[in-house]
Amino acid sequence: MTATLGFRKRHTWHVRAENQGAAGPWSTTASFVSPEGGYIRGNEVFDPLYNGATVGERMGATTFIPDKGIRLDTNTSYVQYLIPQTITSGEFSMEVEGLRANAPGDKSKVFGMSNGQGDFITNRYRVDIQYRGTGGFPPNAITFRALYGDVGDLDVRYEPPTQVRLASVYALNASTTYYWKATWGSEFRVTVKEGGVNGRTIYDYGVPSPNGTYAPAPHYAYLGAPSGRSGVESASIPGVIYRNVWIGARPRPQ
Repeated sequence: MTATLGFRKRHTWHVRAENQGAAGPWSTTASFVSPEGGYIRGNEVFDPLYNGATVGERMGATTFIPDKGIRLDTNTSYVQYLIPQTITSGEFSMEVEGLRANAPGDKSKVFGMSNGQGDFITNRYRVDIQYRGTGGFPPNAITFRALYGDVGDLDVRYEPPTQVRLASVYALNASTTYYWKATWGSEFRVTVKEGGVNGRTIYDYGVPSPNGTYAPAPHYAYLGAPSGRSGVESASIPGVIYRNVWIGARPRPQ
């Protein structure tokens, strides 16, 4: 018999011997607290990160900040997750700290997804969620791009129109926690909340995605993003701290 234990919960136990219908006395009751931890299982990933460990793979210079999460130390740093089962419709969400207005960079990536590990920018299943730096157009804009199977086919490229991007400029504060969520399927939508998962919504924009299917195989997801042909100025954002990452075909559990 097996059971999945919740994280950071106290469990009590006792045992007794049984043989041919006869049972001995129960042992003294004991207890233990299950560890904090995450998992990659099927089409789900949960990674707390504030516990000083990750179920993903650390790429480049990263640092665990006690009780806060993992920090990307350079714009070539990122954390990658290989998801065993492709998620064609799902959610990728996390808490993020350290984002600030007027930071260096261009089309800087908060998080992303792709098919395999080739060039990220030319990947036909590239998803990148951006908070643009001073070199972006415009600086400090929240925006995104999602490709459902083809780099050059505009019918399967989903992103906000220029006028929405120009109106999506936010002066984020490095000391504030922001909850970022992307959902995909028949619509691709990005939501950002100030103050965490129950905070005030500051960005919420979706694009219907009727053409193509998001079907990367293998399915990789990233905190930050690998640098591709666009260069490191369009990759990760140094100093950003991530925690409580959820990726799954179902919404984030409470």
